[in-house]
Amino acid sequence: MNAAFAIDSDSVDMRVHADRLDSRVHMLTETRDGQSGLLRVIGQSPEWREVLSKAAQVARTHATVLLHGESGTGKEVVARFVHRVSPRKDGSFVAINCAALPDSLLESELFGYERGAFTGAHQSKPGQIELASAGVLFLDEVSEMSPAAQAKFLRVLQEREFVRLGGTRLMRTNARVIAATNRDLHEAVKQGKFREDLYYRLQVFDIRIPPLRDRRSDIPLLVEAFLGELRRSFGSPIVGVSPEAMALLMAYRWPGNVRELHNVLERATILSEGGLITLDHLSLRPEMMSPSTPTIELRETERRTIERVLIDTKGNKAKAARQLGLTRTQLYGRLRKYDLEKLQPT
Repeated sequence: MNAAFAIDSDSVDMRVHADRLDSRVHMLTETRDGQSGLLRVIGQSPEWREVLSKAAQVARTHATVLLHGESGTGKEVVARFVHRVSPRKDGSFVAINCAALPDSLLESELFGYERGAFTGAHQSKPGQIELASAGVLFLDEVSEMSPAAQAKFLRVLQEREFVRLGGTRLMRTNARVIAATNRDLHEAVKQGKFREDLYYRLQVFDIRIPPLRDRRSDIPLLVEAFLGELRRSFGSPIVGVSPEAMALLMAYRWPGNVRELHNVLERATILSEGGLITLDHLSLRPEMMSPSTPTIELRETERRTIERVLIDTKGNKAKAARQLGLTRTQLYGRLRKYDLEKLQPT
């Protein structure tokens, strides 16, 4: 009796905790969107909500975070989210791409240097580690860090101290480290390409960022957010995306993930000259089309698109048909199909 009651009580406590965490994620996401205007943290899929839940949990601590996922999935977006909702939000967010710099330059950028440390070092310069003090140091593509830099950075994580290039003075840091990689670091360790001790120092709290093909239900939300950004960037209205074009976006496998989606929409917006984005404006690789996309998902996307345009046009079906790239006969057929004939715009 008591044991059963304890199990039920634990179950209730877990549900309450999960509900509170989900509510916190929603609140933090809305706060970030309102303050920054950047909507790329948007998403309602279970996969994306899990990412944000983990990010919200670890944000309250000072733990080192390792983000791993394919290129273009939004690892820096998640890192900035962690920073923005953490106690360090008033500190700097300093990002450095370890693959974009040659070995010698990477070390000088990370650790800084003293005057005369090398040819051209006419004055001392603080490194990114110093600049991230009381804030967050984001190391993108950390797997590309040279062996020498790995050894030096391991000391930063272990002892929270370092020395500038050409210097002798020991310097302290309290920067929080968030690292990201699109490679399998565990495999890199086995191949001798990444230090095992550094790997375990980085992997205190790891978060996997799912590829866009695994969170297809977020595509309409991302499309709407990106079009909003493009409207502000171009300074002109953009009608939207036709149901057929949206269905194609939903069926695509997106090897370049969220970054590729943004680029495709930007190009399509230019080609459409601010009008409706149709199939003709999309530049997608045929071999990347996924025949397994659920039909019900595409139908729901088309229904929401038509409903939104009808609301925007205040029920003017002729105008709605033009914006959707349909004939009036085609529009009426879809209204019957989706039971939207009696829709009353608000």
